[in-house]
Formats: sequence, C-alpha cells, structure tokens
Amino acid sequence: MESILQDLRLALRIFCKSPGFTAVVVLTLALGIGANTAMFSVLYGLVLRSLPYTDSSQLVMLWDSNSKTGQSQIPVEEGAFTILRNQAKGFDDMAAFRAGGGLVTTLWGTDEHVVYAFVTPQLFSVLNVAPLLGRTFTDSEGIAVADGGQWAFPRVAILSYAYWRQHYGASSGALGKTINLNRFGEKTQYTIVGVMPNGFDFPYPLTRNKPDVWTNLPIVETSLDGNDLAVLGRLKKGTSLAQAQIEISTIAARMRAEYPKYFKDEDVRAGPLSSELTRNVRSILWVLLAAFTFILLIACANVGNLLLVRAVSREKEMAIRATLGASRLALVRQMLAEGMLLAIGGGMLGLLLAYGSLRAFVALLPQSIYIPRLDSVALDARVLAFAALLSVLAAGVFSVLPSLRLARPNLNETMKSGSTRKSSPTRSVLRRPGSALLIVEVSLALVLLTGALLMLRSMQKLLAVNNQFQPEHLLSMDVGMDNPYRSQSNNNGIRIPFEQFEQRIAAMPGVEAVALAHSFPPPPHGHTWQQFKAAGGGGRIADDFQPADMQTVTPGYFDMMRMALVRGRWLADADRDGTLPVAVINEAMAEAYWPNRDPLELKVHPKYRSTEKDVWYTIVGVVREPKRFATGDTPDPAVYVAYAQAPWAGGAVLVRTAGDPKGIGAAMRSIALQMVPGHMVVGPLQTGDKLISESSAMPRFATELLAAFSGLAVLLAVVGIYGLISYYTSRRTQEIGIRMALGAQRAQVISLVLREGMLVAGLGIAVGVLVALAFARSLASLLYGIPATDFVSFAGAAALLAIVALAACYIPARRAMRVDPMVALRYE
Repeated sequence: MESILQDLRLALRIFCKSPGFTAVVVLTLALGIGANTAMFSVLYGLVLRSLPYTDSSQLVMLWDSNSKTGQSQIPVEEGAFTILRNQAKGFDDMAAFRAGGGLVTTLWGTDEHVVYAFVTPQLFSVLNVAPLLGRTFTDSEGIAVADGGQWAFPRVAILSYAYWRQHYGASSGALGKTINLNRFGEKTQYTIVGVMPNGFDFPYPLTRNKPDVWTNLPIVETSLDGNDLAVLGRLKKGTSLAQAQIEISTIAARMRAEYPKYFKDEDVRAGPLSSELTRNVRSILWVLLAAFTFILLIACANVGNLLLVRAVSREKEMAIRATLGASRLALVRQMLAEGMLLAIGGGMLGLLLAYGSLRAFVALLPQSIYIPRLDSVALDARVLAFAALLSVLAAGVFSVLPSLRLARPNLNETMKSGSTRKSSPTRSVLRRPGSALLIVEVSLALVLLTGALLMLRSMQKLLAVNNQFQPEHLLSMDVGMDNPYRSQSNNNGIRIPFEQFEQRIAAMPGVEAVALAHSFPPPPHGHTWQQFKAAGGGGRIADDFQPADMQTVTPGYFDMMRMALVRGRWLADADRDGTLPVAVINEAMAEAYWPNRDPLELKVHPKYRSTEKDVWYTIVGVVREPKRFATGDTPDPAVYVAYAQAPWAGGAVLVRTAGDPKGIGAAMRSIALQMVPGHMVVGPLQTGDKLISESSAMPRFATELLAAFSGLAVLLAVVGIYGLISYYTSRRTQEIGIRMALGAQRAQVISLVLREGMLVAGLGIAVGVLVALAFARSLASLLYGIPATDFVSFAGAAALLAIVALAACYIPARRAMRVDPMVALRYE
C-alpha cells in the first residue's frame, strides 16, 4: 500500500508539472465517460429498469395483425378479446383498456381538464395492484346488458392518488360521491368507488398522460364486433412467451374458421409489456448508444496515443529507474497509477457532463417525440457504478500499451543516446507507436461523420418533398360535432353545416382555397386502410376484398395536395346525396389491381367492420399523387369519395392562404364554433410548417445529435493526428536538417511529412468506410429518400475527413519545412 501511495504522489507531481497535457487528457476522457454515462442512464431508465409491478416480466401486450394488409399492432376487437380471455389457458387473466389510453376531457360545467382511462375490471388484478381506499371494479361492472334497445351498465370511477388529494383533500368521504365528466358534449355521471395508491398511473407510460380517473369499460360479450381495445395479459408461472404465442395463434386460427366475416385475415401477436415502452424509439436509442460508444473509444484512443507518445519521451527516465533497481512490476504499477489518476479525474468531470447532458437532452427533445419513462431517468447508484467501471476500463485501456513498452527498457540502446533515441528514418510510420490507435480513431470518426451526412441528406430530401405543398401558406384545424347532435341528426343535418362552414371560410380575405378531409395530415402507411371489392374488371380485387386507403374529401382537396388528373374527371360539387355514388382512385391503386385495363366505370365496394353496406362507388377518375404531405411516404392504393355523398361528423378543414395563415386562425375557430352552437368540438390550429416539424421530429433530432457527435469525433481525431505527427516530426529534426543540408528542397520536406501523416489517416478512412457500412444499416429506418449505402454521403464524409486530416498534418509539416539546417545538425 505504501508503494501504491508513493506511485500516486509521484503521478500527481508529474501531472502538476504538465497542466496543459493533464487538462487535455482529463477533458477528453470526461467527454467520453460523460456521454456514455448519460446514455446508460437513459437506457437503464427506459429499457433495463423493471416495471413497477409484481413479476412484471410475465406481463404481455396482445395486438391484432392483418395478413392481407400487412398491418400490425392493431387494437383488438371486443369480440376477439372475449374469445381470447375465455379460451387462453396459458394466462392467469387478461384485461383491456380503450386503445389510445388517457383521454382528455373536462369536468362538466368547467374548463378544468381531466384525464380518464376506460379499463375493464380485470386490469388491476392483472397488474396485481390493490386500491389504497375502497375497491376496484367488479366483474358485473365490466359487462353491458341489453335494455330496451340500448346497452346499459353502471358507471363507476376510481380516482388517482394525486387527484384524490387535490380535489377531495385525501378524505375517505370521497367514496360514494359522484364526478361529472363532459364526454363529447354529454354530461356523464360516475360514482367514485375507490382510490389507487400513489405512483400507480397505468396505462401511462404507454400514453403521454397520467390518468386522473379510471372508469369502467363495459364489454358486450355477445358481440363479435365493437370497440378497439389494447389487451394486457399476465402469463401463468412456468409459461413462456413462445408457448403463449402458440396458444393464441391456435385460438386465432379457430376464430378465422368460425367467424370469417370478422376475423378472416386476422392474427394475434403477443409481446412483452416492457418492449412496448420503447417500440417507437428503439431505433434511435440503439443508434445513440453506438454513437456514444464510438465517442468513448475515440476518447480512449486519443488519450492512449497521448500517453504512448509521452511514454516514448520517458524511455531514458524508465531506463535509469530500471538501472537503479526498479522491477518491471514497479514500472507497470507507476504507469497504471498515472492512468488511474487521469481516469478518476475524467470520471468525476464526466459525471458533471452526464448530468448536464441529461438535462440538455430532455430540454432539447421536441414536444412531438414522446419517450415513455423519460421523466424517471436520473443519475442513481447504478449509474455511478457504471461511470466508475468505465473509468477503470479506460484507465486500463490507455495505460496498458505504455506500460508494456516502458516495462522492458533497452538499457544499452537508451543510455548511449544523449537524450532519447531518434526515430529511424527507415522505420515505417505504420510501425511507430500510436499509429494503430490513430487509425482506429480516424475510422470511428468517419463512421459518425458518415451517419450525420446520411441523416442530413435524408432531411433535405424530405424537406424538398414537402416544399411543393407550400406549407408556409397552409393551415389545418380539426372540427367535429358532439355525440348528442350526431345521434339526433341525419346525413343532411351533418353535411349542410359543414358545407356552409367551407363556404364562409372561402369568402374570408386572403384565403385562396379551402378543402375538407376526413383526416389530415394523411396518417402513416396503412393506418386508414379499408378493404374494397370490385364488381367485375378481373384481378384479385374482383375475387376478394383488397386493402386501400379511403378518404372522404371535398373537390378542393386534390389541388391542395398537388394531385394531377390522369384519366376521367375529378370529384365535383354536383356529386351529392341522391346522385350516382362516385369515386376517384390514385395510380397506385390502378396499377396494383388493374394493371392491364382501364378501371374507369368499374364499381368498388368498401367492406365495413360491422356490416357490409351495399354502397358501390363508380370510378370516374384516376389521379397521380406526389409523395404524401409531412411523412413523404409513397402513396398506397387509395380511394377518394365525395364528402357530399358520405358526410362525416368530424374531420379536418384545410386552408391555403396568400399570406401568413396564422392571421385567420381566430376567425376560423369562431366560425367553426357557430356551425351548430353548443355542439361543436374544435381542435388546435396547426400550420403546415408545424405539421411537417412534428412528423419529422424523430429523424431531425437524431440528425442534430449525430451531427454534434460527429463534430466532436472529428475534433478529437484532428487533435490526435496533429499531436502524433507533430511529435514524430520534432523527433526527426536532426534527420530533416541533414536532408536539407544535402540539398533537399522545402517542398520535399513538407511532402515527406504530409505523406506519412496522410498514410495513417488514409488507412483510418479506408477501415472507417467498411465499419460505416454496417452502422448505416442501423440508420435505415430513420432515412428517407436515400439508401443506407448512399455514395454521396460516404464520399463526402471521406473527403471532408481527409481535408481535415491534411490540415492537421500541414501545421507540423510547415514547421519542419522552416528548420534551419545548421541548428538541426546541432540538435541534441
């Protein structure tokens, strides 16, 4: 112990005599350790930390999938939930909650927002959570029974701990009282039967909002259709997920055979509840983990190079120590002590950087990106242990090479020199100490730089697609009618107010065009798929139902979305209720289902979920669609029908203006609320720029992070290249003097230094290109419009890093060019 303390004191004195060197090493290490500690905090909080439920590994989510459309992660129908719950023996039980999770409403008669969740009674027992006060829902409260043509059920509610304390003063007297919620314009009264314990927030974090109130979700057990549900199950002990999947697949097969009208193409898939929390952000998490790891490796390589080069200059010191009796173990211990001190300093500073990085990550994360459990990410004891482990590993990595080199000093070779040995002019630069680490450093920097350029080019492609829609002049607003008005009105009662609304908006100053659409922006791939069958025309769509998007729009929508007419005609104002039902399809549908004939005048029939309505739409036009707004997706097969022939009670109004669209927002909202006074539900106003920003938030954020990391990696690589070439150039001062005394020109000297430096950098770039090919594949899901092997990105990254490396080599080369031969010949 005394020897170790002596080594530490000596190392501390050495570092105090070289404050610049010490600061560079500690800061470089801090960047690598801090970045990885922050990333580990995120991964642990989101992925590795177990869920706060008993035996949470047994909890699984069940989703529907459609083999025909290719859709997955589809909410399960009520009928399927009942069948699965009754027949699956590998589960202790199953529960369901309304897909979409936490819904936001207000207390009746107030503007106070309340988040509520519809859940079946089994949810609390499946999660194995007991109420703090009162009870949970009974089985009978989860069943709807027929009563005079209506479905009747008791309405009961359970409060969250926070809502109970805030509104009822944590009083047990809250039980039995009623809470009145405003649901789609209806006053809905619920009786409070329980209070959940503090910290219970399910279905959060699957959803953005923590529930204030849980209300009972009644199931119609005799129905095979119904609400879309998210299903949660608890596996029996001893039952694996694979075994459970086989069982539910067997049940799904029986459902398809017995009820082909409802489940013909359906299957059911199970996955761990924990994996659901990161499903939407999994790709970016692994990309960031790889990026942070590269930063740590670059930092360690840089520090290792600095120490290795410094160790070469200490060969005489170590030779003298060995001559005076120091053993190899003592020399290795001394170097490890120095490495450990640097690692401790870098680790402590890295923790501060990690704390700041976490706060910056949360602050800079776009609001449209929701990462479950991010609010619980923190620097805890496990993270501190991880940082300590990284520091120790880093100390070992960048201390081992200098230790091995200096632990075996060549006493005769070293002591006969006036100082240290000179570099052999015939020794290849690739065999000099530090060259291998520098190659690794440059290659990793190229990997990150390539990733950043791929993401940048992808964002440019997406922005170019969206610019054709002139998003700076586009405004969107969701509008809808509440449930009481819809249930009391016929189609004309719904259609006429919306048509009048469209006319009033079109008459406003500055408005160039108006359109109504069932949904905007268009949902992602497959989310609005309906199934269609054609009357004649041949092909598989004439034999069976086939998938296609379905949108109900007004005629102005086509021009708004920059579509071009290929054949036939557009939808027109004359296409109204009472006239021939018509539809316009896009080229993608024509090519998919009628590749060898003209589909005009053919009739298509949409298959609805609950009934097969006998509405046949005659195809009157074929349009060419550009890439989809906001997402940039290639259009799927799509059918557009006239709003006047298939009116809806809620959708989006789109407005294109001559100037800034925000100026008409307040007037639009006022007109919408006046459509049917007291019965309108109006959503937020959103500009085209905002919609694009939200849809591209994930790849844009990843681009910004990768750009920052690649910049840091290139900076570290430049420091490494400059330090190594500068050091070896200074050790060749006498050799350069001799060369110049014998007639070498300055241009030849600078070429010599540049050639050696660029040889190392070039090899690093070549290796980096191979590694970048693998890294680029992990970015594929985040890229748009370019392949993961995009030549421009790879070539640009290689060229940029080569230029930077050339600049880093040029400074020591220029210094060598100015060497005075007479001074150089007397050097040392």
